[in-house]
Amino acid sequence: MSIKNQFITWSLKRKQKQLKRTIRFLNLKQVKTAGILWKSDDAKAFKQLNEQLNELGISVSNLCFSNQPGSVGGEVFFCPEDFSLFGKIKKPEIGRFIDQPFDLLLDISLCPGIEMQYLRCLSRARFKAGWSHAEPNYFDLSIDIQDRKDPSYLAEQLIFYLNELNKPSLVKQEV
Repeated sequence: MSIKNQFITWSLKRKQKQLKRTIRFLNLKQVKTAGILWKSDDAKAFKQLNEQLNELGISVSNLCFSNQPGSVGGEVFFCPEDFSLFGKIKKPEIGRFIDQPFDLLLDISLCPGIEMQYLRCLSRARFKAGWSHAEPNYFDLSIDIQDRKDPSYLAEQLIFYLNELNKPSLVKQEV
């Protein structure tokens, strides 16, 4: 682990202890706002997920990770250089994304990097969902896609299981 990653890990642990977040399980029909974390290689999966959420009337914000500085198809992006040696954020868009109180944060990146861990951990989202092998796991709902590591498949599974959460059940009323 590089010195920068060690400092960021240390900083993240300190900030996590101060973080107060109320977890709220929501069905997709109840979600009004969502944040999507994705990697530049996964543009197709992001576009599909974004379209599905928009069709449901969910307002979506996103942040794309790229190993290289530069633009990713006009989307807001970040890279390792956007974090200082001591874990301070250099790009204001990252801080705004973290501070957004999304109803739902979906991470389809399959990226284990410290920068993604930073966002997963500190996000103010009420419910966080992603892949189960992210370490450390900051998700409230983790999907195991070990047999098929594909962001599009992960997005499909996330939508499926989020539709099943808190599904209103029909209660038979006796007269």
